[in-house]
Amino acid sequence: MATEEIFESCVRSAGDLAGVFEYDGETGYFYLYATGAAGEARVLDAIHVVSGEPNFAASDIVIEWDRGETRVGLTIRGQLRASFDTTNMANTIP
Repeated sequence: MATEEIFESCVRSAGDLAGVFEYDGETGYFYLYATGAAGEARVLDAIHVVSGEPNFAASDIVIEWDRGETRVGLTIRGQLRASFDTTNMANTIP
């Protein structure tokens, strides 16, 4: 049985950036997204997370910002899978 689409996000308190996970039924990516003003929102960076049928559900996904709100991470089943450091706009894949 195919997994349906998954969409999870977390916007930092300033409202300017968000960590977003999107699975479209075939592939899943973790995005750093600039919320911007109307019409100016855009993806700043992306990390490929999964192709094909994932071995996790939407309920297994947690996206959260660190205490200083400079890094946002994607955790699946308690394991960090990807993160973005917004101080130097770098992505990391553990």
